[in-house]
Amino acid sequence: MKNMWRSSLCAAALLAGMMTVGQAGAKTKEPGNSLRATPQFRTGAEQAQASLKAGDVTGAGGRIAALNPTTPFEKYIKAGLAMELAVKRQDIVAQRKAVAELIESGAAPRAQLPYLNHVAGYLCYQTGAIDNAVVYLTRARELGVTEPQAALLLVESYVRQRKADQASQLLDQTIAQQKQAGKAVPPSWYDRASALAIARKDWTALARYNGEKLAGAQISAPEWRTALVGYSENARPDKEALLDLYRLQAATGGLASERDYQGYATLAAGQGYAAEAKSVIDAGTSEGKLQSNDPVATPLLRTVKPRAVTYLAAIKGLPGKAGSVTSGAKAEQDGDKLLASAQYADAVPYYRAALEKGVGDKDRVSTRLGIALARSGDFNGARTALAQVAANGAWGQVATFWSAWVEARQAGSAQAAAAPAATPTTQAN
Repeated sequence: MKNMWRSSLCAAALLAGMMTVGQAGAKTKEPGNSLRATPQFRTGAEQAQASLKAGDVTGAGGRIAALNPTTPFEKYIKAGLAMELAVKRQDIVAQRKAVAELIESGAAPRAQLPYLNHVAGYLCYQTGAIDNAVVYLTRARELGVTEPQAALLLVESYVRQRKADQASQLLDQTIAQQKQAGKAVPPSWYDRASALAIARKDWTALARYNGEKLAGAQISAPEWRTALVGYSENARPDKEALLDLYRLQAATGGLASERDYQGYATLAAGQGYAAEAKSVIDAGTSEGKLQSNDPVATPLLRTVKPRAVTYLAAIKGLPGKAGSVTSGAKAEQDGDKLLASAQYADAVPYYRAALEKGVGDKDRVSTRLGIALARSGDFNGARTALAQVAANGAWGQVATFWSAWVEARQAGSAQAAAAPAATPTTQAN
């Protein structure tokens, strides 16, 4: 019966290996003497196994069906043979039934129950038995299955049950555990978490997941654009917050279409930043994204071009005068003007003065202080300023994206510093 015992787990272990390779290779111990089969059952089971080995699935099916187990061990042996037959037939419904019988037999080794429950959950999910999948997958986790893929399958099962809150909570825990283990979080996990956040209309979570994904040094401009546009279209931030997201899109090289440049320029002009609007249109034209007869940009340029001259002349005397501003509101306004004209270092003292003198919206000012510091190259100062913004508000979401840019820039700088200096090659004459 030693070989019979081992073969009874063979097919289940094979399926478990599809999801948890490490567990599938675990050794199974020989059952104790109390687990015995009657001679009649033993003979029938051995005949069924012989048919399976010979490739006679029809004969094996008949012999397995004829088995009449009366003890937990016999039920376990029959279920194992049924699983092996179902695998040979590629019958996933029969596989699901066989794994359930292995678990319910009462003779499955305790060490095998975690991954058997996981396999049962996987098969239930694949066959559309979602409620059962949740039961088995939850039990597998309770029994000690810790692999991320097991949690992710339960996440998808919750989604199929339309339980977005549970799915989001579990995925959040899985991401946190991956980080705590010192492992990189696959971008697809963040993408799934973002999709769940959109479904739940949780814009703070959407910004957070995007920010965590974007904080890496290797994130491309198109990826930044996708994240920023996706957030803006779903969360619909107010025009001031949206302008700062356009500014970030420009900083990451993510302005890639006519629509991007039109939207940015129109928004800047509408808030009184004529010089910024003109600069955006000029950049779009230079990049070939805006044509000379663009229906939006061309008439807008005619409007903002003379205003830009007046605007720049009006702020010419602002740099270095933050200490003389009498109110927080005026300091904030002057900081905004300098920020919009890309005079980032000059905007910083105005925002600091605004916070010191008092303003109506500290989160707004702290966000823009962080942006000004980041754009002027003071990444540590930017991180500190952005961290002061309440995370659960619209400005907190903007700050999250800009914080990700700061982290990405610092990560890139660290990689560049760690890279070995290029060794000049000499060429023989």
